Amino acid sequence: MRLLPTLLAGLLATGCATTLSTLQTARTLAPGQVQVSGGMGVFIPLGTLVEVVDLGIDQGEEARDAVDEGRPYSLSEEAQQRLLTAGVALMVAPPGANPELMVRVGVVDRVDVGLRYSGISLRADAKVLLLHGGDAELGRRMEPGQRSYDVALGVGAARHFFSSPVLDVLEVVELDDFSRYDVEVPLYLSMDFGDIFKLYGAPKYVYSRTRLDQRLVDYSRQGKPVTGFDATLPATVGSHFLGSTVGLAVGYRYVHVFAELTGGYITCNPVLFGAERNLGGVTVFPAFGVAVKTGGPDRAPEGRQGGRGR
Repeated sequence: MRLLPTLLAGLLATGCATTLSTLQTARTLAPGQVQVSGGMGVFIPLGTLVEVVDLGIDQGEEARDAVDEGRPYSLSEEAQQRLLTAGVALMVAPPGANPELMVRVGVVDRVDVGLRYSGISLRADAKVLLLHGGDAELGRRMEPGQRSYDVALGVGAARHFFSSPVLDVLEVVELDDFSRYDVEVPLYLSMDFGDIFKLYGAPKYVYSRTRLDQRLVDYSRQGKPVTGFDATLPATVGSHFLGSTVGLAVGYRYVHVFAELTGGYITCNPVLFGAERNLGGVTVFPAFGVAVKTGGPDRAPEGRQGGRGR
């Protein structure tokens, strides 16, 4: 009888949303330059929330019709499946706020690296500047009136952290072998105006892979002979996010305030409780933050002749 609550608690313990913020432009930091930023984002599984509201409206109308017609009301099998899927989707990727702290360092010309901690994950990434245009030279501080147009390619990997205090309280089985990794590939595009106003976008793809504790998976397989309910869980769950960030930043030289919106679609179709469930949907992630960076070199490196097209 305690099997199903334990499994649901296990799903809750693994549920955490990916931080989808960007909070940077395509322009890379100069070698030795450091930028520290803090921000906050809100994960909103819009598709799942709309499904829950739509289901509530449909069942409200069904209940009203049943009362008007003097017949008993009960959830149809289809409604039960929709309700179960929506509930599991909200547990796996619940809406909520994600704070973050990121440090970036310029390594060599056109390359910088970063480390971001969001409370639920630690992410390392690198960004390589592919194209540069405008009258602002690379490796030199931008002046009012100058412009920079940049395109960069990034790659990042994140490790999520899990804890199972609920499962520890239940004292049914000790579970501590969950793991989740994200791989992210963003393409940064940005326009900088005098290092005062910045517009940027970042189409991105994120792949996430979660491995459940093997003891939990084995334990789930024992439920059907006892309860008649198929509570089998998969050993691994994969998901794909495809979307884009659009944002702007305002400030001057060393301090900028960022505001952005990321939107896209998550695809996640694991087999849960005996059937394939669609746990994905449209997702939005608004975020804002403040970035402070050290001053870069005032002059271009020796031998550089202007920045247009370089």
